[in-house]
Amino acid sequence: MRTSQELKDDLINRMKNAMKNRPIEEPVDRRGEIIPGKRYRDERGRMVTVMRASQLRVEYCREGYAGISETGRREFEIKFTEVMA
Repeated sequence: MRTSQELKDDLINRMKNAMKNRPIEEPVDRRGEIIPGKRYRDERGRMVTVMRASQLRVEYCREGYAGISETGRREFEIKFTEVMA
């Protein structure tokens, strides 16, 4: 039977090997990500600013309108285009 020190050393070696053999991570493309504060233009050309975004819903504020509007994420991605600053 192995001692606790041998088990510890074996575990440390296994972790070191796992870290060495880990595949290189590709950079993540975040251009399509909906982030609060980003500005978009709707299908009529009006500007909106994203207030909150979840997996299913997007809340945004229209320029010149005091209230906050909400729509589904899928519909938002179809009807709005991001404005490059």
